[in-house]
Amino acid sequence: MNGRWIFVLALAGWGAVLAEERPGPLTDPGDAPATAPADKPKVDRERLIAPHLRLVRESENYKEVMSAYARGCAIDRHYAPLHDAYMRRMLKYGMPQIALYPARVLVNVDPQNGMAWGVVGYMHGKKEELVEAFHATIRAAQYEGEDPSILHNAGQLVAWYERSPDTPRVSDAARRILTVIRPSLAKQEAFTKSYTEMCEAYRVYSLTESDYEIKVAAAEGAVQNATAVAQGFDRTLREINDRVELLEREIDRLYRELRYTYQYPRGVDADGTFLFNPYPLYRSDLRRRIREGEANVDALKLDGREVRRKGEAALEDLGKKKTALDNLRKDSLRAMARLDRQFRWDPPAVDGVVTPERDRFPAATRPVIDPNDVETQAAQQLSLGQLYLRNGMHDRATEILERIVAKFPKTKAGQEAARLLKEK
Repeated sequence: MNGRWIFVLALAGWGAVLAEERPGPLTDPGDAPATAPADKPKVDRERLIAPHLRLVRESENYKEVMSAYARGCAIDRHYAPLHDAYMRRMLKYGMPQIALYPARVLVNVDPQNGMAWGVVGYMHGKKEELVEAFHATIRAAQYEGEDPSILHNAGQLVAWYERSPDTPRVSDAARRILTVIRPSLAKQEAFTKSYTEMCEAYRVYSLTESDYEIKVAAAEGAVQNATAVAQGFDRTLREINDRVELLEREIDRLYRELRYTYQYPRGVDADGTFLFNPYPLYRSDLRRRIREGEANVDALKLDGREVRRKGEAALEDLGKKKTALDNLRKDSLRAMARLDRQFRWDPPAVDGVVTPERDRFPAATRPVIDPNDVETQAAQQLSLGQLYLRNGMHDRATEILERIVAKFPKTKAGQEAARLLKEK
């Protein structure tokens, strides 16, 4: 009974806890306090991001640039000026692969940013994703119609779209944009030069492909003829071997018959005279047939050796022609692959300057420090005094700390030195 009451009381207590934790009624979103981080006014966000944006634009240390960008994204990851500044800095460093992330953000939050579209198209082109590169680069040329790098990339992609043997499947939107901007692109020297070079490359490609198709077809025909000749010698040799085998079996049978065939008397006539076999020359006939069979076998073996020699020569010739065909196909593939090397991708220019892509960042530079800055001088001396304290050289440390307090009393280092002196 007591156990039952304890169980009931436990249930009642648990119900009270649940009742206390039950959330209240939902309020209208408009009633949320204006001080919530997600609802901060745009002006406040811009004010908070401003110092990080300034570092991204002005700092010479790429580590500081990346750190400031990360802190700015933590405040507002959709702030287009921050992504644009970081993308430009990475392009100046020659790191378009890192500029790809802010570029992808920008094409969503600021679709008219031509440089961002150019970065996306450049990276797709480097990966040989030509359809995606075409879509992005056409959009880039729509908004950045004077960037020489974007115009160069657009020229070779338009030539690829118009001259490729395999008709590329691009979107209707990209085709419409190309139709609109094509007249203005044709007036740009960078576009025209790239387009002409790629069209010429495709013309050479077509001629080279046709030439190699004719050569490969002729080589394949030669291989087929050589194969037929080799197969003919093989059949002839098999027939000769079969005939030799039949003759040798017949010779063996004749030898057995000769071994057991004798010239014996058939009987005695009435006056006692022995009567012999009426075929006295039968054994001689067997020997003659054996000799003729062996002569035929020898002749056939000679013919077989000649056919085998010719067959081996035919096989050698077939091997050479197959090797020539394989080499021709490899040459054809190499020649066709040269067209892919005609694509030269340039990252977008920043302030009219194109920075080639690099594998790594340049050496990080530290912020410029004014040697006459009192704060810097006090901090350097404080570091030296702390070093003496850690190593038990208290007299020397005290001397340095007192000099800091006397010479730099209002600096942070001076205040820290005074605190250390009091603790002693």
